[in-house]
Amino acid sequence: MRGNLNDNQAKINNADKAVRAALKRKRKIIMQSKQIAYDMLSELYGKDGQELVDAVTAEHGIIQKFTDSGMSYADIEGLVDSSADKYDKQMSFTESNDSYSE
Repeated sequence: MRGNLNDNQAKINNADKAVRAALKRKRKIIMQSKQIAYDMLSELYGKDGQELVDAVTAEHGIIQKFTDSGMSYADIEGLVDSSADKYDKQMSFTESNDSYSE
């Protein structure tokens, strides 16, 4: 009988070690996923660190105001100027002598 208790305790200990190892791997994967998401947002916004946080926070605040006023996400998307799409590039605003140049 004592042998069974010792065997079972060893199995429990091994299971605990396996769970700790699995949780450690899970935390590592979560951190990698967070880094990938950060890198994607950083590339999208062209900002890093606090500037990125500020840009995303400002955008979220604007969207929140629209949704609070009763607009759906589809309504908000409809507000976006799609004129840049026909040029297949992002339009930029820079100083130029010719205000009509692209």
